[in-house]
Amino acid sequence: MDLSLYYETELEQWISSRYLQHGILRPSDLNNIDEVSAAFEVDLVEYEGPPFSCNMTDVIFLPKRMDALTKRLVFFHELCHVLRHAGNQRQMPELFLQQQEMEAERFLPYAAAPFYMIKELPLGEGQKEAVELIASEFALPYKLSYARLLQIQNRILTQITAQEHARLTDPNDDRIEASHSQTKSHETQRILTQLSRQLNKE
Repeated sequence: MDLSLYYETELEQWISSRYLQHGILRPSDLNNIDEVSAAFEVDLVEYEGPPFSCNMTDVIFLPKRMDALTKRLVFFHELCHVLRHAGNQRQMPELFLQQQEMEAERFLPYAAAPFYMIKELPLGEGQKEAVELIASEFALPYKLSYARLLQIQNRILTQITAQEHARLTDPNDDRIEASHSQTKSHETQRILTQLSRQLNKE
């Protein structure tokens, strides 16, 4: 898998930039949510109620009795609300509420497993091993790690397809290096085969 072909969305770039500004460089830096919240000057409070956040006071409230893994996932979800959203969700129109929740769900895998950290891991070619490595390094559930890897593969496949299309429709296009065309074609076929196998398993 040629990770150099991956492109980050605007949201990913925003998260990566904020992390790097605060010295969050390795997966282990994300393990302690107290340190992550402190880096963003967000207060973290454990109490007996359900999880919620207040973006006006930059506070995230998490249940005391929630297990550590679930607590991390909820934390990253609520962190999105604090850092990127405005308004009281209990008083806003349903459409705005849904929009904020959708962005928080997109935010979670990017924040929990940033690409600039993933690309430094020895992922290899095996799908199962790569997912297990991401899950282990970032302390994430297998299902979320699998979804994150698949997301990366799909983004790379989209980029390869776009480059192949450009090469085939304009062979003289200087933006596409002819010397890489065979490699990209092979990479396209390999990923398509891998995706086909995954779909057949499901």
